[in-house]
Amino acid sequence: MFNKAILVFIAIGIWILVLQNFNVFDNRKDVYVRGGYINADVNGRVSVDNTVDVNIDKVLGRPAAAYRAYTNEYGQQHNALGVR
Repeated sequence: MFNKAILVFIAIGIWILVLQNFNVFDNRKDVYVRGGYINADVNGRVSVDNTVDVNIDKVLGRPAAAYRAYTNEYGQQHNALGVR
């Protein structure tokens, strides 16, 4: 009896995930951005109209350093940002 109950709950959970993936449930939410609400329609891609200035010299108030992390098969070098 207990095993059947667990299997029923698992099956219900799987069907909820399937229905969510087919957008059966409306999961849109209001997003608050510092300074007010924005009107955004996001369907897979995000477009940013302005740039954000980021101070790489300091991360969370600490000195930052770039470390060579790896080079991929196309020869592109990727760095990691570390905090001392």
